[in-house]
Amino acid sequence: MILDKYGIELVRLTSDKIELLRAWRNEPKIKKHMFFDGEITANMQHKWFESIDNISNHYFLIRYHEEFVGLIHLSDLDFEKKDCFSGLFIYEDSLLGTDIPVRASLCFLDYFFSTDLVYTFFAKTKMDNKVAINYNLALGFEIAGETENGKGYLMRLIKEDYHQKTMPLKKALGKDDGRLVFDYSNEVELAWSKKVHH
Repeated sequence: MILDKYGIELVRLTSDKIELLRAWRNEPKIKKHMFFDGEITANMQHKWFESIDNISNHYFLIRYHEEFVGLIHLSDLDFEKKDCFSGLFIYEDSLLGTDIPVRASLCFLDYFFSTDLVYTFFAKTKMDNKVAINYNLALGFEIAGETENGKGYLMRLIKEDYHQKTMPLKKALGKDDGRLVFDYSNEVELAWSKKVHH
């Protein structure tokens, strides 16, 4: 599946790209912001991918100007409660502090909120990661408590707050025409498509 909006493409993570993602995650500049900051082995990465390659988890590589530059995801989607967790990181240093992460987030959140399968997103951020906290607040998240280990904040975003808070961002970005492409050769995407259009 490809989501294309606001000048950004989000390409669903496939098995042939998990080593690229593992290399990124093992970089100190990325690990320092993660709750799990240990070294990820190839075997760990393979088992992890097998556990998330389903319709309750959606991991996308962020593509900008034909280059993969980061990752955005939805995980542990509860279809009854209509809630899930989300996260994002940008690997390319030159894009930090630009509008590229915002474009990726808006593309991602616009789509999943439009499906009516998601009403609430949760995110976990380390308490010392002020950039991520402020970024989430700008998207409409609010601090809902602390994480189980007391080292981070649990943040929550509901559909109405998102649409209201991001109106100025979307206006600044301008035209937002986008497309959604399903790859029906992928059983997971076919199952997701049926869920969306049920």
